[in-house]
Amino acid sequence: MATETVERPGLLDMPGLEEYNDIRDGAEISGPWIVILYDCDCHTFDDVEMILQKATGCSLEKAEAIALEVHTKGRAICFSGSQEECDRVARIIASIRLQVETDRA
Repeated sequence: MATETVERPGLLDMPGLEEYNDIRDGAEISGPWIVILYDCDCHTFDDVEMILQKATGCSLEKAEAIALEVHTKGRAICFSGSQEECDRVARIIASIRLQVETDRA
C-alpha cells in the first residue's frame, strides 16, 4: 500500500505572503493590548457571535461583523484594552476552544 507524499511550501514560498497586511490597520484599537481571534471550521457563526458577546459585551451586530471578518480574512482583532482585560476576554473565548492570542497594540 503506497502512501502519497505531500509537499509543503516553505514560508518564503507561501502564496500571498507579499500581500500580507498588518491586522491592526483600520482596526478599532483603544487600548495598549489586543485580542486576536483566528478562524476555524469547528464552530458555527452563532457560536462565535455568542461567545464574542459574552466575552466582550459587544452588540450582536458587532459580533456578526467580527465573525465575518474572521471567516473571510482568517483572523480579526475582537477586543482591545488593558492586558488584564484582554487576558480575561481571551480566556472566555478560548473556553469553547477557539484559537485566540493577546498582543501589544
